[in-house]
Amino acid sequence: MPEEIPNLIAASRNAESAYLEWRRVSRSQRHMQDLALKLFSEPQYRFYSSNLVPWPLQVPAYMRAIMLRFNDFHQSTANDVEEAVKVRLARRRFLKDGSRSCALIIEESVLRNRLFDDDTTLDQLRYLLVGMRQPNVSLGIIPSTARRMQKLTETFHIYGEKTVSIELTSAMITITRPWEIDLYVRCFNRLAGSAVYGAAAEDIIKAAIEALE
Repeated sequence: MPEEIPNLIAASRNAESAYLEWRRVSRSQRHMQDLALKLFSEPQYRFYSSNLVPWPLQVPAYMRAIMLRFNDFHQSTANDVEEAVKVRLARRRFLKDGSRSCALIIEESVLRNRLFDDDTTLDQLRYLLVGMRQPNVSLGIIPSTARRMQKLTETFHIYGEKTVSIELTSAMITITRPWEIDLYVRCFNRLAGSAVYGAAAEDIIKAAIEALE
């Protein structure tokens, strides 16, 4: 049917790169940072995370802790973590000129997770209060007590209207078929409806900070 043509074209173009095993690229953290570089030219980013603060609002110590934890879990010998941290920090240039917007939604549990040492976590939480005030960045937090229509365990990123990136334990999946992208956009919008913003989000962050201090 004619309406299926865009989906078939996307599936054909994406057949080889749709499923990327972490073990194939884990020898270099710098290379892993470059994998999604072409996606950052899109005018809009939408991120949902149930376990970590997404990269646009990460501080260097938090980035470093994530990469070291990844290396340990995947038994990687990558020794370029510091270089990779610099590359990830440099990504912020894509949001500095104001031509792109970034909407982030995280679960309240992301703020309460004790994944890393307290100093790293406090540094990250304090920066959220600063980073969320950028004019083209929106941070929504879904309270642990929220009534909600949708709940996920996976982390996904939507770049523009053409690509969804999903992070799994073993691999990264890239979705380009329009009907699947529509599902993730719908899912993101529902999650956004369960989130709080502005002063209410700041209160949740401050409570997480107080719990660690």
